[in-house]
Amino acid sequence: MNPEQTFGKGELNDFFDADQLVDRIGLDEEEIAWRKDFIGFDEDDERRLADLEPLLRDNQNDIAEDFYDNLIRSRQTREVIGRSPKDIEALKQTQRAYLVSLATGPYDQQFFENRARVGKLHELLDMPLKHYIGQYGVYYDLLLERLNERIQQQVVDEIEAWAAEQDESGGGLGGLAGALGFGGSDDGEDGLEESFEETVREAIDDGMNDVLSLLRIINLDMQIATETYVDSYAQDLEDSIERRQRLAREVDEDVQGPIEELHQASEEIATRAEAISNHTSNQATDTNRAATQLGELSAAIEEVASVTDNVSEESERTEQLTAEGVSAANEALEELERIESATEAVAQSAGDLEDRTDEIDEVLDRLDDVADRTTVLAKNAKIEASRSDGEDSAQTMGVIADEVESFAEQTRRDLEAIEDAVQGVREEAVETVEATDDTVDRLDDGADRIRAAMDSLEAIHDSAQTTAAQMEDVAAATDQQARNVETAAATVEDISETAEEVATAAESVAAASQEQTASLQEVGETVSRLTDEGAAGEQTPVYEQLD
Repeated sequence: MNPEQTFGKGELNDFFDADQLVDRIGLDEEEIAWRKDFIGFDEDDERRLADLEPLLRDNQNDIAEDFYDNLIRSRQTREVIGRSPKDIEALKQTQRAYLVSLATGPYDQQFFENRARVGKLHELLDMPLKHYIGQYGVYYDLLLERLNERIQQQVVDEIEAWAAEQDESGGGLGGLAGALGFGGSDDGEDGLEESFEETVREAIDDGMNDVLSLLRIINLDMQIATETYVDSYAQDLEDSIERRQRLAREVDEDVQGPIEELHQASEEIATRAEAISNHTSNQATDTNRAATQLGELSAAIEEVASVTDNVSEESERTEQLTAEGVSAANEALEELERIESATEAVAQSAGDLEDRTDEIDEVLDRLDDVADRTTVLAKNAKIEASRSDGEDSAQTMGVIADEVESFAEQTRRDLEAIEDAVQGVREEAVETVEATDDTVDRLDDGADRIRAAMDSLEAIHDSAQTTAAQMEDVAAATDQQARNVETAAATVEDISETAEEVATAAESVAAASQEQTASLQEVGETVSRLTDEGAAGEQTPVYEQLD
């Protein structure tokens, strides 16, 4: 089979409709004509390309070999080549056919439809656009190298033809030398001969026009191939959009119910959350108040502790002073007992002295009586003495003498008794004085000890007063502590109640959250279809389908 007839006729053509492709990209006769006119491709370019056919045909094998040798040096392009259902030799054969087809035409709608099919085949192989466009750079190197040689040969041929004409006109080599500026003409002008220069320029222009014609057809080819890539991208985008829209509609229908439930649950959650927020705010306020009261309680406790320490110290001091006072009191008591004993002795001595004094009083009474009787006797004796001068007087005086003697004896005895009594009184008085002195000494000592006891008792009194005052502070602090504790207990109770309310609300929120989670799970499962079906909707590459 002719290579040109195999170009674009591979197995991949079964995976797309070329006519639909052409319709989508709008590649009709009018569009083709516009594109040709836009880049200046005309009948002259067609003629020039036809003239290039022998060159391309003769070099098709070398160009195909060099082309694929360059491609297989890159890992990325090797991967693309490996995805083709054709082996490397078949691909080279296709490349040779493509190269010759550039010059054979005809450049009608069928030609460009075939170019669109070729571009689509490359896109089906997942060849990146950068590879497809980039390979034309390889083409330029390979083609322009041959065209450069052709242009140079054309210039040489034209020069030889010009020289031959000069020979026929008799110019010969001299004419060629003159044309090159070596003839030494008399006019003094140097440079190429005008006709020779024109011949060279025309040959070069003709060769460059051949190059432009080849570049124009390749440009048209690149336009069509690029259109197929853009069409594929647009088609994929449209399919994806349609697939997403379909899924969006389905998802909208599927999630409408869960979304409504979710909305209702969200409203309920919002309401309950607001209640929780209020409870939490109240709880925070109560907690702050409890914290403040507990702080005051702590300060009161610290104050109680401090006062307790002071009270403890004062209590120890009071205890010590009390012990000293008790000891002093005991000693005073013992001394008072001794004073009592001494006082009893003094009292006894005083009683004895009183008895003695009574005896002395009796003696004195008797002495008074004696004195009276003596006075009477003395009077009687005087009377009698004055009356009698004789024996009777003597008898009377005898009687008086007897009486006086009796009185004297009695007086002597009384005096002895008085002396004895006085002596006894003196002795008792001495004992009384001694007892009294001892009592006084003991009383002085007792007074000193009592004063010491009084000092201790006064210190005890002062300490007791201090203790009482501090105990009042302790009592006040204790009362405050009790009130704070009571308030804190009430606050804690309120917090507990609030916590219960929060817990109840939290349970409600949890239940609503579970409902919301279930709804969200349904939404998630439905939404996941967007990804799953989107991935499932992506077509398997055709080169994999061939396997």
